[in-house]
Amino acid sequence: MAVSAAHAWTTHAIGTWQALNALPEVRSEPMVKAEPLASFLKDQGPVLEGLLQQEEQWARGHIRNYPARPEVLSYRHDKDADPSVWVHRFLSAVRANPNMPLPLYLQLQPTPQALADNHRPGLTWQDVSLHKDAHMADNKFVALRDAEFVSVLDVIATASDEPDYGLDIGLWENNATEFGQNYGFGKQPLGDPKHPASSQVSFHSGYFHESPLMYASSGALRRTFPEYRLHLWQTLARHAMLSGHSYWGWRFAGWAMHYAQDLTQPYHASVLPSRSVASMWWGDVLALTGLPQAKDEAYAQVSGRHAVLESFHQQSLLSALHKGELNHPHLLAFANLSKDQGRLVLTEFSLRDDVSKSAYAAADELDALVIKTFPMMGNEAVNGAQSVTNYSAIAQQSNPATRDALDKNLRDLSGNFGRVTRAIWRRLR
Repeated sequence: MAVSAAHAWTTHAIGTWQALNALPEVRSEPMVKAEPLASFLKDQGPVLEGLLQQEEQWARGHIRNYPARPEVLSYRHDKDADPSVWVHRFLSAVRANPNMPLPLYLQLQPTPQALADNHRPGLTWQDVSLHKDAHMADNKFVALRDAEFVSVLDVIATASDEPDYGLDIGLWENNATEFGQNYGFGKQPLGDPKHPASSQVSFHSGYFHESPLMYASSGALRRTFPEYRLHLWQTLARHAMLSGHSYWGWRFAGWAMHYAQDLTQPYHASVLPSRSVASMWWGDVLALTGLPQAKDEAYAQVSGRHAVLESFHQQSLLSALHKGELNHPHLLAFANLSKDQGRLVLTEFSLRDDVSKSAYAAADELDALVIKTFPMMGNEAVNGAQSVTNYSAIAQQSNPATRDALDKNLRDLSGNFGRVTRAIWRRLR
């Protein structure tokens, strides 16, 4: 089953910086000492054996349709093993891609001041990511030294992008990876198993509020697991901080934030916005009779509109940051603290009952505005032209009322992004 684009918000780090910088307690956090993952595992390996077993039992009891982890993957720490073996066993136990590079690094804020102040050596996209495409290659990555002190905000913001760098790709048994065949997740339910980026969709989307008819048409929509990832990384973040490994505590926290942030994106909560249940059902009927074109086109068009929206939003944010316009409305929206009222923390089930529910409710209106603002652009985006298209210029040519409505919609969504980010911070702090 095809789905919308694999990446929800193109650059999570930008939103995370803005969202958390709004809290004085974040800005005043003491700096933390960077350390390799192997150092954390060397010290905490024996304890993690029990912690990860408890986490597995929690997931089996609370996550719907959860595919149980094979017992052979249970974490076992061998103090005499090579550090690379500790890391491989840990990533296998949490069923993440065991080839993730995970260097000590930061992503720099793309502002003139941050770039001018940097004196650290640079890293390439390939140094931090498993993806061969260069959709984030313009980001500025710099290396950290072991034991170097670094700000908590920079650690979290950098880490909040990281799950899109390959952490969740190749995990299914039909992804042509050896570890995918051993992880026990089964066959990839959503997206093309031959396309690496699409293999992360079921961990970064939550289609929790579709109609019963839609679920009857495609049971794969019920197999999405962002709640599993959110709880796992929060558990590890809390443990790392309590055991004196603050750097990895906040890095795991950034990973947890990523999944909650993803579900504030309506295209990750509604599989076919702007389409009636009847039209979706008819597309399924045609597909069953050997005529899948209508259904495939519907998914491709939605994926294209998602990609266009992401590109437009990213271009707006980067343009403001490159110019040093830190009071741009799209940036300030992430820091809108009024969104936090009454919802200061994120519980285990807020992702389903609050975050994705709100995004799902916003999907039809957002999709309609994208169609009006960027007519005929969906197919171009699917074909990869979105990175070079000036969407701000195209938006300026649209009806001013439509453009203003889209801007307001994006600010509201950015506010939700900021709210869930701060909610996770409060829960962990």
